Amino acid sequence: MTLREDDPRTIGGYRIEARIGTGGMGVVYLGRSVSGRAVAVKVVHAKYAENAEFRARFRQEIAAARRVSGAFTAPVLDADPDAERPWMATAFVPGRTLADRVTDDGPLDWPSLRRLGTELAEALREIHRADVVHRDLKPGNVLLLEGGGEDGAVRVIDFGISRAASSDVHTQTGIVMGSPPFMAPEQFSSPREVGPAVDVFSLGAVLVYAATGRSPFEAENAYLAAYNTVHSDPDLGQLPKPLRPLVSLCLTKEPTARPTSAEVLETLAALPVEVTDEEPSGSPAPVVTETVTTLPPVAEKKKPRKKTLWLAAAGAALLGLAGTVVGVNLDDAPAASDSRNGVRATGTPAVPVGWKPWHNALKPDEDDPLSMGIGSSCTPDALGVFCSSPRVALMRLNPATGKVDWSRPMSDKQVDGMSLNDPVVRDGAVYVSSADRNEGVDAFDGRTGKRLWHLDGPVGQFDAMGGVLLVRMDKLTLKESDDAARYAAYEPRTGKELWQRTLKAKSGQPFYEGSDGVLYADLRGGTGQIARIDARSGKTLGTVTPPKGDLWLATIHDGTAYYARWEDNTGVSAAFFIQDLDSGKTRRIDFPWSVQPEAPPLVRGDTMYIFDYGNETLLALDLKRGKPLWTSSRELRVFSEPSLHDGRLYVNMPDTSVIALDPGTGREIGRTKPSFDTEGTSFEELSPSGTPPLLVGRVLYGVSGPGVFSVADVT
Repeated sequence: MTLREDDPRTIGGYRIEARIGTGGMGVVYLGRSVSGRAVAVKVVHAKYAENAEFRARFRQEIAAARRVSGAFTAPVLDADPDAERPWMATAFVPGRTLADRVTDDGPLDWPSLRRLGTELAEALREIHRADVVHRDLKPGNVLLLEGGGEDGAVRVIDFGISRAASSDVHTQTGIVMGSPPFMAPEQFSSPREVGPAVDVFSLGAVLVYAATGRSPFEAENAYLAAYNTVHSDPDLGQLPKPLRPLVSLCLTKEPTARPTSAEVLETLAALPVEVTDEEPSGSPAPVVTETVTTLPPVAEKKKPRKKTLWLAAAGAALLGLAGTVVGVNLDDAPAASDSRNGVRATGTPAVPVGWKPWHNALKPDEDDPLSMGIGSSCTPDALGVFCSSPRVALMRLNPATGKVDWSRPMSDKQVDGMSLNDPVVRDGAVYVSSADRNEGVDAFDGRTGKRLWHLDGPVGQFDAMGGVLLVRMDKLTLKESDDAARYAAYEPRTGKELWQRTLKAKSGQPFYEGSDGVLYADLRGGTGQIARIDARSGKTLGTVTPPKGDLWLATIHDGTAYYARWEDNTGVSAAFFIQDLDSGKTRRIDFPWSVQPEAPPLVRGDTMYIFDYGNETLLALDLKRGKPLWTSSRELRVFSEPSLHDGRLYVNMPDTSVIALDPGTGREIGRTKPSFDTEGTSFEELSPSGTPPLLVGRVLYGVSGPGVFSVADVT
């Protein structure tokens, strides 16, 4: 790159000829000594020159680079950390970075890949022997020599954030230094305490990049790359078979379970010079361990595995004995018929291939203003668990592993506030608040993550029912009964508008799903009727007059409406009114005590199941006799809406276990082990879940206060 007007022409007696590149700490120039020797001169940015910490870090870089000068690093020739603009000169290495090499020519072939790995491992061994940790090993910091008879030889550069074990300079609290797609998980969770194992993790990631052109934790932005590093198993793509066991161990989340750089070198050196039995294109990545995840900056640690494990795995690869690993094909999985009503998906395998219990803590980054302190909202489905947050418009967690299959970021646009709908999943499509942060609607294909269509905002609520997507075209107001609102129906896969009507209702979303493409609309704020509407045309098919009084239309099921009577507008109810929506005939059921049903009850056959938020109990009512069947024990403390699958009721518990109850008696059939460690968390810190457990095959998926989880069905 040519010099700019404000670039220096000489530095420390070296004549500056061109720019080589720009980094986070400074600019690197091509210079010449008096004798004509080519040097690379790194100069700290002027804005950092007066910063005492950056000067200290630059001194640290100089000291580290001098300590490790060797065959695989660029030796330090001169430096002045006390100059007005601190600088350091190293021998100039003619060549391209690994990043440029892969971008220009594609992934490395096996001989080049094997050489890269062995030389990088040897470089790290020498760096670590010098008691230095590089901490930013990435394709841009790996040079491949060109010319001079050393084509392809490796040099490790840029020790800008390296650290010697004896150094007193530490990373500030809350500041993470490095390049997320190639950083180790502990660099996010405890950056001040990292050791040589972070370089081994980065080496594994660099080898995957060199072989496939992608980081094993590839993402659309640095935030998601960090998330994938901490949460997900690596995607090894087309990594050659002999490298898979070793690289998998290098990428282990637990630092103490990784091999040392010397052990990596020993294993790589023993690999064959030629490989004829490479993994086929598109091979699935192996499932290495159970996925146990939390968002940065807190990473949950696993028990370290014995070091002999990596030797066994590497030996198996050398002998051709590595086990066959089968991946999961999500594109063939059907969506659940109705996760809200607990209908089990048909044609779904009993357990997804490669499935193990997993949990995923999706919590907001309190230091991120765009997160607004709001965590993720998730909806489980047979295709996966779909989550949205102020930072991520939509992501899919793999149902077998809990890792992020794909994600679609939310815009960084600053807004005064924003509302987020829970992801709505229906027939393979997912509908979420729009990624432009303008409170519109985005529709995505649940399998591929491709955006199907977009609706400009701001709009109010939206939901999928009756074979259409229903959208309130006006924003929600505090006094819903005072104003009419526009509602529209859209073709779910194309976004084509089917109809639009202006309605006056008491609630922001007055629609309820009937059968055979019929919708019911609660128009008591306007006409005072319950209207039956054709979902495709929007035409009114008939109306019925609801019972009078301060009643909440809790749910409609099988042509019958269920209204809860509020007591003095408190949200507490001691009676339900049940109305046949064809004849208008109404009857009343009284409870033996008041309940607080904050979410629609579950109606199946002649039984209604109500989650009483106030008492944290589950109540079963016999609709024919109008009497309670049973109630769960107060000591049980039910903690979610119920779902009914295969003749069992399932509910989440405060400790994130799931219990199965006999729907006829309320007797506990069994329970799973807790998915999260809630020990030490007070009951008041936990929040009941409005999302009931979903059973797909023999696997349960749940959403709780601590996060999302997947466990085997109770026996």
